[in-house]
Amino acid sequence: MREDSSKPMMPAAAMSSPQKSERRGAPRHPFIASAEETDLASGTRLSARVSELSLKGCYLDTLNPFPKGTKIKLVIFYGGATFTVHDTVIYPQPNMGMGVVFSAVEPEQLEVLTKWLAELSGK
Repeated sequence: MREDSSKPMMPAAAMSSPQKSERRGAPRHPFIASAEETDLASGTRLSARVSELSLKGCYLDTLNPFPKGTKIKLVIFYGGATFTVHDTVIYPQPNMGMGVVFSAVEPEQLEVLTKWLAELSGK
């Protein structure tokens, strides 16, 4: 028995927005800053640019993203301060960048992050 055959299909665009916001769990803000990422397993170090920032993760513009699941150390440089965190690549986009989710954020690092986010949201 096919329950969905009698229901109209929702356009993919209409379905994607709520799913993305639910998956992210925190709003992202446009944010431009330089960053350095280091693969914790191999020690490979790359430079990147942060283009979006949230309480739970960020998007890094880089031509050579690490594979999905890679654990990295990330250092973001902005306004004379640094934010250092370990994170995991959740979606790489070849020749474009990668989305990362932050692991446990140390309290002093969380202060830096929340200050930046407050500035971005105008609070």
